[in-house]
This record gives sequence, C-alpha cells and structure tokens, in this order.
Amino acid sequence: MRRPLLLFIACLLGAFTLLAFLIFSGYNVHRQSVHKLLQATDTLSQDNPGMQLMDSALLTLNDAENNFRLYTVLYKKHYLQSFSTELGQVLSLVDTISGSLSGLNRNKQFNELIHKKEAIAGRIAQLKKSTDSMLTHSLDDGLIDKLLNGIPAYKVKQIKKDNVTMDTMSNVQQAPVAKKGFFKRLGNAISNSGKKDTVKAQMNILVKTKSGKVIDKQAYDAQRLKGIITDVNGYYKNILRKQLTNRLKINTTETSLGGTNVAMLEELRALILSLKNKAATAIALQKKEAKNIVTTSVGEVKDKANSALIALLVSIIIIAAGAWVMHKKNLLLKEGKRAAEEHTRVRTDFLNNMSHEIRTPLNSIVGFSEQLSFTQLGKEQRDLLRSIEGASDMLLKVVNDVLDFSKLENEYISIQRHPFVLYHVFNDVISIIRIQANQKKLAFNVTFDGSQQEQVSGDVFRLKQILLNLISNAIKYTDKGSITVAATLESLADHKTLFSFTVADTGEGISPEAQKHVFERFYQVTSSRSSAKGTGLGLAITKRLIELHGGDIHLASEVNKGTTFTCHIPYEVVSAPLMMVITQKDIQEMTGAFMEGRYVLIADDQEMNLLLLKLMLTRWKCRFDMATDGAMAMELFEQNHYDLALLDVHMPKMTGIEVMERIRKDKDPLKANLVVLALTANITQEDMEEFRRVGFNDWLVKPFREKDIYGIIRKNLPLEEDDKIEDDKQEEA
Repeated sequence: MRRPLLLFIACLLGAFTLLAFLIFSGYNVHRQSVHKLLQATDTLSQDNPGMQLMDSALLTLNDAENNFRLYTVLYKKHYLQSFSTELGQVLSLVDTISGSLSGLNRNKQFNELIHKKEAIAGRIAQLKKSTDSMLTHSLDDGLIDKLLNGIPAYKVKQIKKDNVTMDTMSNVQQAPVAKKGFFKRLGNAISNSGKKDTVKAQMNILVKTKSGKVIDKQAYDAQRLKGIITDVNGYYKNILRKQLTNRLKINTTETSLGGTNVAMLEELRALILSLKNKAATAIALQKKEAKNIVTTSVGEVKDKANSALIALLVSIIIIAAGAWVMHKKNLLLKEGKRAAEEHTRVRTDFLNNMSHEIRTPLNSIVGFSEQLSFTQLGKEQRDLLRSIEGASDMLLKVVNDVLDFSKLENEYISIQRHPFVLYHVFNDVISIIRIQANQKKLAFNVTFDGSQQEQVSGDVFRLKQILLNLISNAIKYTDKGSITVAATLESLADHKTLFSFTVADTGEGISPEAQKHVFERFYQVTSSRSSAKGTGLGLAITKRLIELHGGDIHLASEVNKGTTFTCHIPYEVVSAPLMMVITQKDIQEMTGAFMEGRYVLIADDQEMNLLLLKLMLTRWKCRFDMATDGAMAMELFEQNHYDLALLDVHMPKMTGIEVMERIRKDKDPLKANLVVLALTANITQEDMEEFRRVGFNDWLVKPFREKDIYGIIRKNLPLEEDDKIEDDKQEEA
C-alpha cells in the first residue's frame, strides 16, 4: 500500500513541477511577448509623420516651381520672392523629415534616406543662392525708365574747346523773328543767346580758326553746333550700347539660372519622391517586421498555452487517478481504522471487563486472606496465607499494569491535582516497600533532603505508583547487595519545587543494547541468573506517567555492577491545611472507637463482596444493612437514617450513579448530606468526573484491604463528637 502511494506522490510532484515550469516559462514568454506586441502595435497603429511632411514638401515644391515659371514669363519680382520663400519652407520640411526619420530604427535603408536628405538640403541651398542672384539683377515693369535713369547726363565740361580769333563789323537792322528748330534752341541754350532781339545790329563777326581760315561767325556757330550734336549722339550711343550689353549678359545669366533652377527643381522633386519611396519602403518593412513579431509572439503564447493546457489535462488526469486511488486507499484506511478502533474498543472493553471480573474475585481473595490473618493460625497456616497474599499481590499488579497501559494508550489517564505533603507520601511508599527488601535480606538505604512539611499540588496515587514501580523493580532484579533511594525536594522560583530521586541497586545491571529498549512496552531484560518475570509494562508505564507530570527519567547501568534510575518531577507549592496521615497503627487503635455503633448501608450485587464487607463491619462493631441491587438500596435508604453508605457502581435495576443522584435530591437535608463512597473495580478520568458531579464523597478501587477502606472512611466520615456538635447547631437553628 505504501509503495503505490509514494509512486503516486512522485508522479503528482512531477506533474506539478512540469506545470509550474510551463507556467513560469509561459509567464516569461507572455511578458516578453506583451512588450514586443505593444511596440509592434504602436508601430502598426501610428502613421509616420515623415510621410505627411514629404507630401507637404512636394506640394510646396510644386508651388515654388509654378511661381518660378510665372517669374520667367512675367518678370514679376513677387513671384521670385515667393519662390525663394517656398524653397525655405521646403528646406525646413526636409529638416523636420530628417528628425522624424532619425526616430526610426537605423538600418542601411534609413542611412541612405539621411544621405538623400543631405543631398536635397544642398540642392535647395544652391537653388536659393541662384534665386538670390536673380533677385539682385532682376527688373520690374519700369524697364525704360530704369534704362534712362541709368544713363549719366552729358555735361558742358565735356564739350571740346576751339581756339579761334574773332573780329566784329557793325551793321544794325531789325532782325526778323524766325522759327527755330530743336537743335537751334539747344545751341542757343548752350551759347547763352536765348534773348529775343527786336533790333538787329548789322555787325559782321569774323572768326579765324586755328587753321587760319576766316569765316563768318554764323557759319562758325552752325559748324560748331553740328560738331557738338555729333559728340552728344556718340556719347549716348556708347552708353546705350553698354547698357544693352549688360542686359544681354543678365538675360543670359537669368536664362542659365532659370534652366538650372528648373533642372534642380526636377532633381529636388525626384529626390523627395525617392526619399518618400524609401521611407515608405522602410516603414512597410518595419510594419512587416512588427507583424512578424505579432505572429511569432502570438504563436509562442499559443504554444505555451497549449503545452500548459496539455500539462494541466495530464495533471488533472493524474490527480483524478490519484484521487480515485487515494479514495480507494482512504476507504481501505477508514475500514482499517474502523477495524482498529473496533479492535481497540473491544480490547479496552475486554480489559475493563476482565479487570472487573478479575478484581471481583481478587477482592475476595485479598480481603478474605486479610481477614483470615486476624484469626488464630498455626505457623504452617501463616506461611500458606503469606503465599496466598503474595500471589494475590502479583496478580493485582499484573491487572493494574495491563489496565493502566491500556488507559495510557487511549489517553484515558490524566494527572489529578490535589494538595499533599510530598514527604509523607514518600515515607508511606518506603514503609511499604521496605518489607520486600527485608524479605530478600537486602540493605535498604533511604535519604530525603528537603522540607518534610511542604505541600505540593499533584497526583498522590500516580506518584506512589512511580515510586513503587521503580523501587520494587530494583528489589526484584537484585539478589544481594543493597537498594539505595535518595530523594531531594528543591525549591524553585514562582512557587515551584523540583522533586528529584534516584533508585540505585547492586544487581546484575542492564546491557547497552537492552538499555535502548528498556522503556518500550512488553520488553523484558533477559537474565541468566535472575528468574524474575513480569508483564514488561512497568517501566513503560512509569516513563509515561513521569512525562505526564512534566518530568523526565534517565537510566545509567553497567553489567555486573548495578543500575541507577534518576527522575525529576516538578510540582507547584500550595498552602493548605496539613493532611492527616493515618498509619496502620492509628487504624488498629482507632478501629473500635471510631466505627463502633455506626449505621452503614452496603449495596453490591456480588455476594462475596457483601460477605467481605460484613466481616469488616462486624469487626468494627457497626450496624449495617445489605442490598443486592440499586432498587433495594434506595428502598432501605428511604426507610432508615444511615451514617455511611458504600455503593457499588455497577448494580442491577439501579446503578450506583442513579442511587447517588436520588440520595442528593432527598427532601431531608440530613439524609441528603449522607457520606457516600463509591466502590468500583475500574475507574477512568470520566468516571471520577461523573462521581464528583453526582455527589460521591470519595471512591475506592477494588480490590482493597481493610486499611484502605478504613482510611478513606476515616478521611470522609467525621467523628461522633463532630456529629453531635453539628446536630446541636442544627437544633439551635
């Protein structure tokens, strides 16, 4: 059964480990894929602003080209200025496009785009330079005025001087007014002869030229004026010829610049279109890569999800199969547990019944042998009686050990807490056990170090059981030598005290191998020299009882030298009235005086128990009534007033518990407060609680001796003087 369970657990752990690995790796893939998917989604969802800027640049470039063509046709300056402004806008857009492209992932294609952008910027710069040059040499609509304004004025100082000699001949006459032409007026203006003469002096002026020729002044003046006009015309012809030459140069330059600009505009458009195409290709490639990332990431997530799903299904199948197997195993375990519990219950019931059935005749054996010891017997009869008492003691110890061990296994035993003087209990045990040591002629050494009046809270019965088990065990396995019992009572803080004692013997000792198992149940140390036998439960019970007290026990032994048991039991110190210690001598002295004349009710369904109690009460000179069942006991109680009642717990018709409940509910307070003791062959913690609940004053476990029952009666039943005082108080009340 264990091997399949381990195999299932291993498979389950493997499945869970695989599932955990898949979940962890799937989470990592999911986290990475989500990051990639977000980036890819951003790439797919966002439109690159560079493409829009390229479209704007192309439109602006078209406008610039149109303005330039209008300028070449109309020669309007504002067209050229608009062309220059729009070129600047195109350059600004190209710079902005470069910034947007730099935000993309750099690769070979984007590096080419950046180089193209630089080439475009260079072309635009050249184009603007040529445009500025054209603006410098451009003409507007006042072409003629500019040409005329550009011609310098002909100055008088430019007229060549002629060295001549003039002679005057007078001849006055009225001069006729004649119409003058343009050039004559011009000549008069030059010669400062613009006044109109109404009278003409008839004088003849002769002019002798540098060549010696003498001519009339009028003829000279006409000749001179003709020369001046010829010079002026030549001057202006030269000026106009220069202006026309410059204009032809400008036209040639403008034509060259215009052609260059048109070619550069076309090249610029081609570069921008190429840039746009490259950018579109790069963006499309980037989106394609993003789509591939999305597809790959989704595929990885799907693969991990499918793997996790398969692992989950496998785990579910394994868990379901394991659950089914565990269910079957659980059913078997429950069945086994039920059988074990039933077996334990049957065993416990059997032990309880056996204990009850054995204790009843054993009680008679112990009691009658004790009563027989009070009669006149011969030596041989005394020896036989001691043998019977020894056998009954051994049988009682076996029954007690088996029953105690059964209770310990089922956790039916708990430590009771009552105040007692520890030294008195220790001394009682020593007094009892010393007889066994003396019988084997062993030296019995006892020491007690500590307060002999200090009271502690604990379980008297279990402490006696521990001491008796250890000391009697030492006596049993020691044939010669000594038994040493050393006890100390050490005060601790917080009202605590520690009871420590050692039991050392000079027996044959315990081997190291046997020491490992000496506290185990049913274990007996084998010995070739000792014939002592037992149940093998004494030390196991002792160790368990000490642990219930919160103490510990240790063993030290050496073969052929002896064994030492060391125990430590903590107790709580209490302050209470000192316990009355009743010795065997006190019992013998007080028997007649204390119990004489008492009226006692005895109820037991066993005739031998009734007969034993009858012998005891007769010796104590008591009056008594006997009942064989609970109903008879209740009837006798109602008819009489008793000083004491001894009730067996298990009786027909009415149990001792039921009788006790009815007694405590009696209308007569004196009868309801009757001292009642329970007699039982077996008792548990639940039984003791039940006894206290219904009102028993105390209880006594069978088998018991006369001193046992007398001691518990003496403990609970007041003296007659106390009764009389109590009666007087009630009468006065």
